[in-house]
Amino acid sequence: MDMVFGRELVSETGPHAQVAQNIRTSLRRIAETDTAVEAFEEEPDREEWLARIPADNSGPLRGTTLGVKDIFAVDGLPTRGGSALDPAEFAGPEASTVTLLRQSGATVVGKTKTAEFACVHPPSTRNPHDLRRTPGGSSSGSAAAVATGAVTLATGTQTIGSVIRPASYCGVAGFKATQGSVPLDGVIPCARSYDSFGLFAASVSGLALGASVFFGKEQPVGRNPVVTVPAREYLALATETTNEVFGTAVRELAESGLDIVDSDIAADIAVLTRTQSVVFDAEFARAHEDRFRRHADILGAGTVEVMRRGLGISEREYATAVDELAEQRAAFDARMEQEGVDLVVAPAATDVAPLGLSSTGSPVMSLPWSHFGLPCVTIPLPRGVGELPLGLQLVGRRHTDLRLLGWAGEVASAIAQLTERQPDSRPRL
Repeated sequence: MDMVFGRELVSETGPHAQVAQNIRTSLRRIAETDTAVEAFEEEPDREEWLARIPADNSGPLRGTTLGVKDIFAVDGLPTRGGSALDPAEFAGPEASTVTLLRQSGATVVGKTKTAEFACVHPPSTRNPHDLRRTPGGSSSGSAAAVATGAVTLATGTQTIGSVIRPASYCGVAGFKATQGSVPLDGVIPCARSYDSFGLFAASVSGLALGASVFFGKEQPVGRNPVVTVPAREYLALATETTNEVFGTAVRELAESGLDIVDSDIAADIAVLTRTQSVVFDAEFARAHEDRFRRHADILGAGTVEVMRRGLGISEREYATAVDELAEQRAAFDARMEQEGVDLVVAPAATDVAPLGLSSTGSPVMSLPWSHFGLPCVTIPLPRGVGELPLGLQLVGRRHTDLRLLGWAGEVASAIAQLTERQPDSRPRL
């Protein structure tokens, strides 16, 4: 019989043997990598937690090891939201997303580190591919945990670029759901008009399996998507090297049979950014004003800065920006419908992960799509030995989440077939 933490977990030959093996793999990778990477929060008693795994663990995610971003409430584990505050500050029922993942067979192995309140003040997590670099944020620990192989699936949230960018930096697949399509009860808010549920996995197929728990099944379209490339004004915000890599990927996809056209989508990114900055700052400040009044002395400098900006925004200015946001979203949805566009293909980040841990990098490549509330996927691009990861971003229409993931899987396969396969690039620490 297999003994884990001094208890009988499962039979080596019984129906639960694979679950036990996956847990052992997860624990081994945490032991091997997390002292350096710091993807996980220190749990009060990880052994005791895992000892409570039900023996009848079953469902479509059976055998999946799960990391949970530390803004999601998990029964039996403390929540601090990346802050120094007492967990009692965030006490409450388990997030329904976590409950559903567990009921579907996933095993939670720990909380992953996050920027404070999923905003800008970074955690101590390091990029597994280069410990001198940021893993991105705010879902820093979740992206890094999947990259090290410590878990097969991890939850995240995206307000502006908090899933798509860290997935790109860490060389994993990331999925941001349509804003508002997955409930965020039991989750510490950042900015409610933008907050969206997300997942990380090693591949798009892993994302699709995890997302199916929330979206069920969607009928295949049975045709190639209509794909567009955003405006030069948007692409110019990425580095020259990133645009070269992006251009190569687009040409390869065109060679595979996809019809890809240029457009002026996101040419108005400066206008979108102005609206976004008002809504984001105001909503963050309103969500955390009470905590700020009581605990400003122990909050991070980045958190305090956003709080002060947000508290300076009047209700009238905020209401005007919210109206602008609604108008901009409706106009973009109408444009995609009128032009018959199914997907936008874009860089997932402005560049590879930057050096230093004081910032999580620029979210601007995600800003328009998060602003419009659209579903997005990061597809890891092939790279040479020693090269840092960079991802390709696909953006779908509102509420076409599983369709987007299906097309993303086809895009990933096309890129793999057209590019020489690289050896396993999982970080070795």
